[in-house]
Amino acid sequence: MSTTTDPTSRRDLLTTSPTSCPAPRPDPEGPVRTAPLVVSGLLAAGSAWYVWAVHGERFAALLLIGVFLGVALFHSRFGFTSAWRQLIAVGNGDGMRAHALLLGTAATLIMLIVATGIGLFGATPEVSAGPIGIPLFAGAALFAVGMQLGGACASGTLFAVGSGQSTIVLTLGGFIAGSVFYTWAFPAFDGWPEVPGLLLADHVGWGGSWAITVGLLLGLVVLTRVVQARRTPPPRGAVPT
Repeated sequence: MSTTTDPTSRRDLLTTSPTSCPAPRPDPEGPVRTAPLVVSGLLAAGSAWYVWAVHGERFAALLLIGVFLGVALFHSRFGFTSAWRQLIAVGNGDGMRAHALLLGTAATLIMLIVATGIGLFGATPEVSAGPIGIPLFAGAALFAVGMQLGGACASGTLFAVGSGQSTIVLTLGGFIAGSVFYTWAFPAFDGWPEVPGLLLADHVGWGGSWAITVGLLLGLVVLTRVVQARRTPPPRGAVPT
């Protein structure tokens, strides 16, 4: 038994751009699991109350900020590794543009806080430039290899562990082991060649340093759009709800 195919239809299928495919739709949301939500909320509130009573309001506020950040990272599935992988592997720059938005927002808030000198909980904001040298580049290269092998960066690992993904616990163990090893072996790495860091605000002011930062991020956005237009990556799957 044989079938025939309309040549026109075949030509249309071959010339259809991947970007013309309809955007995937997320699956319908299931009912909220109230029991884990209530237990998690009570644990967060109880931990914040204990930290407030023992260590003060500042550390309790920091704990609550961490809780809210964890919830945001979990529900957005936000991580740094996947965005770089998507851009390099298939040319999808959506994640990198999300990073640019995140960093631009953080830079704006930090600039406003430091430039005005308005602190929180009685703390005065201070800014310092870290040194740049062989330890920084060696650590960055090691971290890049590690997060590719582990399947997640620090933020991705933490929200994945918090969401109950047992396999990523191995990556978390690697983070802990590496930190302990570096602390133990710090004398061997101390004193490697490096140069002092440069604080742009000392030369162009806080407004100028903010403008340079945002300009570089806008350049990153343009670059990712150019790469994505040339490589026409396939549409990504819908983010779980």
